[in-house]
Amino acid sequence: MLWLAMTDWSPNTNDVKTFFNLNQHIETLRLTSILGDDGRFLFYLGPIQDIHESSISVEENERNSTLQNLYDKLKQQCDIEKAYLYRCVDTAQSQLLQKTQENNRIKSISAGKQEKNNALKLILRRKTEENRRLQKETINASMKKKTTVLLWRQRALLPILNIYRLLTTLLKILLINKKQFIKTHLDVNRMYIVVMTSFVSINTLAKMSVPTTTQITSLLDKMTSNDKDFRFMATNDLMADLQKESIKLDDDSERRIVKGVLKLLEDHNGEVQNQAVKCLGPLVCKVKENQIEVVIDTLCTNIFSNNEQLRDISSIGLKTVINSLAFLHTSTMATNISRKIMSRLISAIQREEQQQQGSMSADDLNKNNMSYSLFYPKIGQQTTKSGSGATGADTSIMIGNGGQNQLEILDIISDMLARFGSNLSSFHLQLKQILLNHLNSSRSAVRKRVTNSLSYLLSSCNIQLFNEVLTIILDELKRKPSSASKKIPSSSSTNNNMTKTYIQALTSICRLASQRLSDHMRDVIEITVSYIDNSSNSQQQQDDELIEYSLQAIETYLKRCPKETNEYVPKIIDLCLRYIKYDPNWNDQDDEDEGKFSLSLFQKMSNNNADVDEEDDSEQDDKGQDDYSDDDDVSWKVRRASTKCLESVIITHHEMLNAYYKQIVPVLIERFNEREDTVKGDIFHCFNTILQQTKAYYSHSATNEQLSIEPTDDSMDTDVVSDEKDQNPIVQLKYYIPAIVKSLSKIMKDKNTKNRENAFIVLTNLVHVQHNLLSEHIDVILPNTSYSLSTGASTSSTKSIKSNKTNATLTSSAAKTATHSNLKITALTFLYSLLQSHDDTTKFHKHIKTMLPLIILHANDPFYKIASEALLVLQQFIKIIRPNETMINQDFKQYVNEIYQCTQKRLKQTDIDQEVKERAITCFAHVIAYLGDLLPADLLNSCWPLLEERLKNEITRLPTVRALTKIIESPLRLDLQPVLVSTIPVLSSYLRQNHRTLKMNTLTCLTSIVNYYYPVKYLTNDLICTIIVEIPNLVTENDLLISQLALKLMTVISIKQQAIDKQTIQLTLTQVLTLIQSPLLQGTALDSVIEFSQALVPKTIPYKDFVNMLIKPIYQPIPTSSVQPPSSSSSSTATVLGHDLQNSLVVHKQAFYSIAKCFAAVTVKNINEGQHFINKFQDDLNNQKTSDSIKILALLCLGETGKHTDLVQSSSNLQQIILDTFSSSSEELRNAASYALGYIGIRNLDKHIPFILNEITTNQSKKQYLLLHSLKEIITYHSHTQNDNYKLLRPYINDIWSALFAHCECSEEGTRNVVAECLGKLTLLEPEKLLPILRESFLKNQTDDKAHVRSTILTAVKFTILDQPQHIDNILRLYIKDFLNALEDPNIHIKRVALVLFNSAAHNKPVLIRDLLKDILLEKLYQETKVRPELIREVEMGPFKHTVDDGLDLRKAAYECMYTLLDTCLDKLDIFEYLNYVENGLNDHYDVRMLTFLMVIRISVLMPNIVLQRLERLIAPLKKIIDTKIKANSVKQEFEKHDELKRAAIKSFLALQQIKDADKSTAVADFLNFIKASSEHNQMYEYVQHEQQQQTIINTNNNSAEMMDLS
Repeated sequence: MLWLAMTDWSPNTNDVKTFFNLNQHIETLRLTSILGDDGRFLFYLGPIQDIHESSISVEENERNSTLQNLYDKLKQQCDIEKAYLYRCVDTAQSQLLQKTQENNRIKSISAGKQEKNNALKLILRRKTEENRRLQKETINASMKKKTTVLLWRQRALLPILNIYRLLTTLLKILLINKKQFIKTHLDVNRMYIVVMTSFVSINTLAKMSVPTTTQITSLLDKMTSNDKDFRFMATNDLMADLQKESIKLDDDSERRIVKGVLKLLEDHNGEVQNQAVKCLGPLVCKVKENQIEVVIDTLCTNIFSNNEQLRDISSIGLKTVINSLAFLHTSTMATNISRKIMSRLISAIQREEQQQQGSMSADDLNKNNMSYSLFYPKIGQQTTKSGSGATGADTSIMIGNGGQNQLEILDIISDMLARFGSNLSSFHLQLKQILLNHLNSSRSAVRKRVTNSLSYLLSSCNIQLFNEVLTIILDELKRKPSSASKKIPSSSSTNNNMTKTYIQALTSICRLASQRLSDHMRDVIEITVSYIDNSSNSQQQQDDELIEYSLQAIETYLKRCPKETNEYVPKIIDLCLRYIKYDPNWNDQDDEDEGKFSLSLFQKMSNNNADVDEEDDSEQDDKGQDDYSDDDDVSWKVRRASTKCLESVIITHHEMLNAYYKQIVPVLIERFNEREDTVKGDIFHCFNTILQQTKAYYSHSATNEQLSIEPTDDSMDTDVVSDEKDQNPIVQLKYYIPAIVKSLSKIMKDKNTKNRENAFIVLTNLVHVQHNLLSEHIDVILPNTSYSLSTGASTSSTKSIKSNKTNATLTSSAAKTATHSNLKITALTFLYSLLQSHDDTTKFHKHIKTMLPLIILHANDPFYKIASEALLVLQQFIKIIRPNETMINQDFKQYVNEIYQCTQKRLKQTDIDQEVKERAITCFAHVIAYLGDLLPADLLNSCWPLLEERLKNEITRLPTVRALTKIIESPLRLDLQPVLVSTIPVLSSYLRQNHRTLKMNTLTCLTSIVNYYYPVKYLTNDLICTIIVEIPNLVTENDLLISQLALKLMTVISIKQQAIDKQTIQLTLTQVLTLIQSPLLQGTALDSVIEFSQALVPKTIPYKDFVNMLIKPIYQPIPTSSVQPPSSSSSSTATVLGHDLQNSLVVHKQAFYSIAKCFAAVTVKNINEGQHFINKFQDDLNNQKTSDSIKILALLCLGETGKHTDLVQSSSNLQQIILDTFSSSSEELRNAASYALGYIGIRNLDKHIPFILNEITTNQSKKQYLLLHSLKEIITYHSHTQNDNYKLLRPYINDIWSALFAHCECSEEGTRNVVAECLGKLTLLEPEKLLPILRESFLKNQTDDKAHVRSTILTAVKFTILDQPQHIDNILRLYIKDFLNALEDPNIHIKRVALVLFNSAAHNKPVLIRDLLKDILLEKLYQETKVRPELIREVEMGPFKHTVDDGLDLRKAAYECMYTLLDTCLDKLDIFEYLNYVENGLNDHYDVRMLTFLMVIRISVLMPNIVLQRLERLIAPLKKIIDTKIKANSVKQEFEKHDELKRAAIKSFLALQQIKDADKSTAVADFLNFIKASSEHNQMYEYVQHEQQQQTIINTNNNSAEMMDLS
């Protein structure tokens, strides 16, 4: 109960129950005492956890009587205890007085301090009394809502209050334990003591009742303290309390908090002000709208204060409030508040305009509005409903402070439009006029902010307003001359500045409203290009800034509207290539002097322009550019802008890669000598982008085509390149490799380490494009790499800096060290990639003497990143020194000991980074595995204890296990006795660990030990047994990959060991036999079971015993509860059991195939003993009483055995026996018979093929399907074999082909599908002959009555498309167009089959259809995504009508194909057109919608910039789906489908939300507000968001080693 928590001593519960007589409900009651505001004592007995009073069974009168008895008892006890308590108090006071006097004598010298303490105590006492008064008021207000059971007035309170005061005083002054005193002196009545102690703890009770309100009240008092620290901490605590979800504030508390926080904004301490600003954010989320208005009014008023600090802090506070408005509980409140803020801001800025105009002279006014007054209307004074705004004095302050308030207001307007643009539609027209007026301001800072605000306005306004503003901007740009290419007079500088502003405005608008701007992109880009296209005015000086802004604008157009800029790409490339060379200060006299220029001039230019910022908020006006001088040189910005624009072209139009190598690459290589380092870095980045595009092209081409690139001449002659027009980018890249290496080799010796880093990055990207790409230039590259690795002192030198050096020297050394560290890391990364990607190791031999000492030096570097990369490089050098077990070059032997000492030193260190530890262990393993036989015996033996120690360490055990595996598998076959004997028990123990990766690597290591080192003398059977005993627990269906590795280990042990005890292997065998019955066992896991079985039989287990154990589950099944017979006679039991087994399978059907494969594997090696079981299975098939399970097993075993031995010859009537089984009523039995019939004659095709073909021709249609399946098994077996067995089938191909084509028109779709699969796989055997026949047959059978033939042929072609390269691919590429013309077939079934073929080709062999997509296939594919009303019909089902859409399957197939194209042919898609059909799919049927959701998620990752333009159109259907309501009388499945649809829609939105700059879209903000407006939608949104986050964490933590093999 509540009052039990108030004291550290509790009464006996039985006493309480007895006293109250509430035995049944004592746990549901609470007793609370409190003081009322009128001095009354209120005694409450109320329910705990809001239990209603009616739930208490005690009657009201009984309860009142009980409480009256309590009152009488308490009053009597008060009289008795009063005197006793007085005596206790007197005694305690006398004791305290004596002790105080003694202390005073001892501390007489500190009397002054005592007086101070007394004064502090007095202040504290007064504060405590004030707090108590406030607590009483707060508690009284909070308790009014509770139900009062009984009220005692003043007459009952007096005696208890006297005791309370005495007891409180006593407990304060007593020098004994409170708990002991209560037990010793006041144990008169336990219930009475509980009441007394509750009075002592009244303050605790008050805090428990309303802790937050009381605490905030106390914080408000501290916020007015004279101590700044008190004010700061109180504000900080208040902010923390306001962020709690549970806090509830009343009107008075809200008012006081708002008043207190706003007052702190005027605090003299800056930290307190900052904390108050931070507090405004959570505050506005907790208070009501009227208090938010108070906050806003105060902040808006303070913006125009005389106090500069207050103006700034109020501006920041208003921005904080705006940011927090989005988190309000209701969007209506946020809308109202945002409108009031905007109203105040507009009023203020309008008055500021009027004041400025009034203070200007007429000449100044005409000058500033030279062009604007031509067509802009004057803005008159406008009034708003809320707020008076700034006074005239305030406005004069605004102008007097340099217009800083104007900047702040524009910033706030920008924030408002960004967050609530669509909700402020009523202000859009006013804002348009205001912003356009300020767009012509003479201050660049004002224009910059107006540009941002204008772009946010146009992203949320209506389309009419957007068009009006855009027309004004474009007309103004058309009206102004192309200043970039003309000499600019001083008088026209303002006009030119306005042009730059309009260009920047278009850029900003394109970033935020690209979808709207795309309709006007032709005019926009033509105007922009006109300002930089100065071909006719090349002699005249240019405005570099205007060219830069224009190029930046084009860069944005390319990224945001790539489709609309397609036709201008060649022109843009020409302009960029022209301006990337633009450098008027460069004096290029000759090739030898290339790269030299006036250093002093360049330094002067850099000092003047390094910090140039067009966004400077100073009040200096833009200056004119009368003359062009070196001091004002900003041409490097032009070159940088053109480089970035080129990069945008490359990113957005990657299909022009061949053209880039002809036009852009030569220029970029030439510009590697750029004199400005910033521009040079961008040039390198642009070139890296081309290399990445080339790598993607090569990876795609290598997968789908067999590229054969002929070696080319190293000449850089551009004519040669132009002749290679039809060559792929890899060939063209090879032409430029010599020039690239030559240019980079100079840069790799540059003094600027950043340039050298960029050079290494370019080289790294080069070697990633294709293997052996730099093999001819290694002699040039490696010396330069050595130079960078040896440049500067090593990082260890920083530790040797003497302490007497100055701080400046230390700082300089640290900066240089950090710079060199980055360079070395980049160089080592490149070196590792170079060594790994080049196969000819002999090319590196001549550089080992110079490179290897440097690598060893850096492997010992104290900086972990350098050491880690160096160890990786060292591993590669070890492989180069000795790639195999052959003799090592004598020149390299001297480095063996150095490498060993280096890695051993790292291995011994324990205080290094984890990554360095792991790589040191791996490198040490390479040393021993490749160079172990060259090491002295003492050195080699000294390494084993280190490895054992690392193996037992939990942190390093996994890399050590991998290292041991590397050493064990070394071809050197070292003597590992010292390490193996001690490590095998440790490795065996790791098999019990709950660490999957560790278990996998341990099993691999143990397998290698047994495979390479067993049997040897020191690997005893006891050691092997320590491994075997751990295996049974690992063989389980829960983890098939672990089971596979464990069985592989056991197979190796069984093969290597001469004789293994059956008892030792029994547990493992039992687990294997259980695993065989698993439905999950297939693929490589099943192969491991088969190999294990072959290793055991007959070496360890006799063949007959093993087979009996294998087939026991089928022949002697264990009865389960489902087949338990009722309690009756034994005959009835047998009848029931036999009947159940006859009609149901005793194991999963997959288990039959697993058992059959194991049986065949052991039987082939023991064919003589196996004949018994073969005969037994034939007898079982002839026995009518045999169960279906036994017959299925017999058929499958015979079929699997027939793959390896001829059963047709040995059993003359076996074919007929199996054929008779086709008449069985069991479908599983018929399928098994078909499977067996196909395989029993694989080894005797001369008799078997004619038999099957004859049966197909003569038998009924019911058996034809099964016979065709048998024929399919024969064809499949021969088409998959890796030898020449398929030649055995060649004589029968014509007969089989004729028999198959005879069934192409079968009415049963299942039969046609089997025929199609047979035709397809048969075509793979002789594609040159059979594929043209398929094509000819397809073209001949185009009539309506031959639809089945066309369908079968298309399906057959699908089976010829495999994911691996085939001989048929080159032929099929010529014919695929004719087959895919079926997309225009009038039969919808044929169209669906053609779409399936299209999807298969796109998924497995996209090279077949890539060239046909743009011109032919895509248009046909998109047509099939449309809803066709003629295919929709109504079906009457009794009194109901059901709508059936026959075109749904067609649309699903089309969208599936579209989804596949995203992964395989993305470069061939027009994403804008593609998105049109995705948007249609979002409004289609449930099945289509689920597909399009996946497409939206995928494309938002692949093409985020394009999706960003379509956000509004993509989000609108998602909002509609979530807002859809299902009828209340719908079935459960409809509700589940709709919930799944909503979850998928939210997942799609979350993917769209991850796109960069998507949060700036109004569509995203509106969708979030829509979600938050409904608790149901918000709950689902948060659930899906959490689910996505968890899935992301899981995907991040998983790696390839952790993934289970379920193949």
